[in-house]
Amino acid sequence: MPRKSPKTTAVEGAVYTLPEILDLKAATPLTEKLMSLRGQNIVLDASKVERLGTQCVQILIAAAATWKDDMAAFSIAEPSDSFTSGLQVLGLTPQAILEKEVAQ
Repeated sequence: MPRKSPKTTAVEGAVYTLPEILDLKAATPLTEKLMSLRGQNIVLDASKVERLGTQCVQILIAAAATWKDDMAAFSIAEPSDSFTSGLQVLGLTPQAILEKEVAQ
């Protein structure tokens, strides 16, 4: 059986594992990493996230809208309990991030 690369898959696209801590300090590096992946399909692996701050949620929402405008796939895989509960505090779900519209 062929072995899949941990960084990309044929259908889903580039896989980026989100850091454990997504707080204010992580906002700029997260933005830079996502922008370096712009133009290609991307899967965000949220399985290791232990803390999720509002600034990084805003970045993820904006990135999802950008990928949608670029007509590229953007998805969140394996959200950790901490990732999901961090979103719930803000009244969101992983699916809601993908569906939010960003005001222009």
